Amino acid sequence: GTPLRYMDKPSKDGGSADSWYSGVGNLDVHYSSGVANHFFYLLSEGSGAKVINGVSYNSPTSDGLPVTGIGRDKALQIWYRALTTKWTSTTDYAAARTGTLAAAGELYGTSGAEYKAVQDAWAAVNVGSRSGGGGGGGSSYENTTPVSIPDNGPAVTSAITVSGRSGNAPSNLQVSVDISHTWRGDLVIDLVGPSGTSYRLKNFSSSDSADNVKQTFTVNASAQTANGTWKLKVQDQAAQDVGTINSWKLTFP
Repeated sequence: GTPLRYMDKPSKDGGSADSWYSGVGNLDVHYSSGVANHFFYLLSEGSGAKVINGVSYNSPTSDGLPVTGIGRDKALQIWYRALTTKWTSTTDYAAARTGTLAAAGELYGTSGAEYKAVQDAWAAVNVGSRSGGGGGGGSSYENTTPVSIPDNGPAVTSAITVSGRSGNAPSNLQVSVDISHTWRGDLVIDLVGPSGTSYRLKNFSSSDSADNVKQTFTVNASAQTANGTWKLKVQDQAAQDVGTINSWKLTFP
């Protein structure tokens, strides 16, 4: 019959979470565990479209970046070691990441593909950062000035000016958003490039009653010049809840 749970994309069951967000702990435990299910699938099999044992899968990532799997045998060794030696009954997802990294380091070392895959698989479900950051690294630009979001009102913007870069923006521009809101489904969020072109980050959803938007989006902004004024545009499109843009950040890998 029909599967009860889908580890490649947990939300296919109609209730499970594909990635972490601030309200995931309010879900039924079988649905909130979708974050861990998805992490284990990505660690084992990797992201993207593939056929395994005649079944088609297409596993997404919350940051839009790929994950290369290390196989089920190594993934289960890391998970089991973390489960039996690192975690307690109060372990949350941040601590689960720490525990699996410790387990991977003990089993396979901290400089190999296994350790990096754990980092990348957690980042792909919006827990922690990617394994990158080697030579050269990326550059970030941030605006931490709060902007109030009026209830069911006009859009508000927060600007970041980028300078000193050459050429166009990358195809994997990272847009990190920290917004407080008591019914985040009300919000429509766009990134507006220097040319005025808008990139939709989040659509309106009347059923998404969770609090806050704390998420990193990946945008193909390669048609934009890197230098110039970038704007985060946020509009509340339903009544009864207000919020604040706490901060947002652009990261050029």
